Amino acid sequence: MAERDGQRHLLFFFTAATLYCSALGGVTVYTSQQQVKVDENQPATLHCSYVGFSSPRPASYEGRVVFSQTGISFHSVTRKDSGLYTCMVTENGGREYGEITVELLVLVPPSKPTVSIPSSATIGNRVVLTCSEEDGSPPPQYQWFKDGILMPLDPKKTRAFINSSYTIDSKTGELVFEPLSAFDTGEYSCQAYNGVGNAKTSEIVRMEAAEPNVGGIVAAVIVALILLGLLIFGVWFAYSRGYFSRTSKGTTSKKVIYSQPSARSDGEFRQTSSFLV
Repeated sequence: MAERDGQRHLLFFFTAATLYCSALGGVTVYTSQQQVKVDENQPATLHCSYVGFSSPRPASYEGRVVFSQTGISFHSVTRKDSGLYTCMVTENGGREYGEITVELLVLVPPSKPTVSIPSSATIGNRVVLTCSEEDGSPPPQYQWFKDGILMPLDPKKTRAFINSSYTIDSKTGELVFEPLSAFDTGEYSCQAYNGVGNAKTSEIVRMEAAEPNVGGIVAAVIVALILLGLLIFGVWFAYSRGYFSRTSKGTTSKKVIYSQPSARSDGEFRQTSSFLV
């Protein structure tokens, strides 16, 4: 909004600043409510008062907001209007000013949450269940139920859950079993609530805590041993049949005859023993 010397203006800005009040140059800007909570689609007024200024010039904001000497009024708010608004009063070309920040929180009840729950999980493993919803304002808190019973944040303090080992994050909606036990088999659901309207509950999903597949592991080991035995037998059979013996190429086998001399008379010829290599 343009300024002219000698004129005083009431300005509202949408900002992410923190809440505070300031008084400079002998002027003060303040509010009777630093946080305004209102249901969605209802009117809302952000109050802004000042001392030491003459009347500001009102203006409109996108046809939905009316400025006045005491603040701004929304004809109808939506969840997107939630945020921090800064009211600034200036005069003398901005040499004197004061400002205050007001938080507008549009209240919206949570929608029905959605869950991610495995139908079966292995005992001893880390298992994560999730719960979430997108509409609640302020963001909702989450609770988990097993077989219709509210699960406490600390399972060791309740007899019904003392044999379980889990953690619940009420802000993110995660339920983490670490590790999963046989006692964790059951029907699970979660609930979202933020203090606006009624709490909403998810669908119920059953999760089975299953034992590790020992039979499958044993069968796999047996098959591996059989295959290894067949491999060893095949190698032995090939060697025994001479499939791995090789003859040097281009060479011929030689025969060597060894003879054992024997005593004989002169002029007499007799066959001597010999053997072939």
